[in-house]
Amino acid sequence: MITGVLVWALTPFTRGAKLERYAGDLPDIIGAQLPGMVKAGKLSPAQAAAIGQQAGGISRDTQIARLKGDEWGFGWNAGILYEVDKNNRYGLTYRSEIKVDFDGDYKSSLPSSLNPINSALGLGLPYGTGGSTIGGSLTLNLPEMWEISGYNRVAPKWAVHYSLAYTSWSQFQELKATKTSGGETLFYKDEGFKDSYRIALGTTYYHDDNWTFRTGIAFDDSPVPASNRSISIPDQDRLWLSAGTTYAFNKDASVDVGVSYMHGQHVEFTEGPYTFKSEGKAWLYGANFNYRF
Repeated sequence: MITGVLVWALTPFTRGAKLERYAGDLPDIIGAQLPGMVKAGKLSPAQAAAIGQQAGGISRDTQIARLKGDEWGFGWNAGILYEVDKNNRYGLTYRSEIKVDFDGDYKSSLPSSLNPINSALGLGLPYGTGGSTIGGSLTLNLPEMWEISGYNRVAPKWAVHYSLAYTSWSQFQELKATKTSGGETLFYKDEGFKDSYRIALGTTYYHDDNWTFRTGIAFDDSPVPASNRSISIPDQDRLWLSAGTTYAFNKDASVDVGVSYMHGQHVEFTEGPYTFKSEGKAWLYGANFNYRF
């Protein structure tokens, strides 16, 4: 007999955003661009020298951009579960896109005298306020997600479970903040994300009435194209390996213990005149006590 359950929920979402950026190697990156601008006729040698002098006065720990704000956003979740019998069930879930419009306070330690030069030459610097605070706004689109999953009890003591998730990260193309009054760009970063997927496969072994053991493997596709990797988001594809166990004291009380290992792909990317390498590894541990009333 086929049975089905449909679930729908409205999800309020609140987030306090604080975006900060420090100068780091920015003066060196600007300095490396100046000879090319002189050669292209965009700058005279005297102008390049003046800009280089201003950039050279920016220390690595200078806060060149800071935007802080709070806002509410709303989305919805829906899911359906079909149980063919007690050994086989399949699910489909959907999480909607959430659009959050932040309004907050922005400031930058960069001098405002750099703004006309930055705008004319496209240096990509944040808007300078000389340390003063002004109103700023930013729109953040959190992507929608689809997931299909299944569970099959293939033997009295064994089950397999699997899922495929698809996230529409292509909705996130830029990170752009603007002045609340006037609409001038405070900072801009081209993200160019692409849609991504996650595929997972696991097994469950029902040892007895007390012990249950689980293992799993998953591949996480990065939404960041290789051409868009940066120091701020050096994302890469990830492989997950997981294992866990459940001990049931009785029909109402149980304990879950699990561990996961995440290995991020080794990647190289360039930003300005520099080449960077990135590789992520992490161990995650978890424990839960469950009680059914």
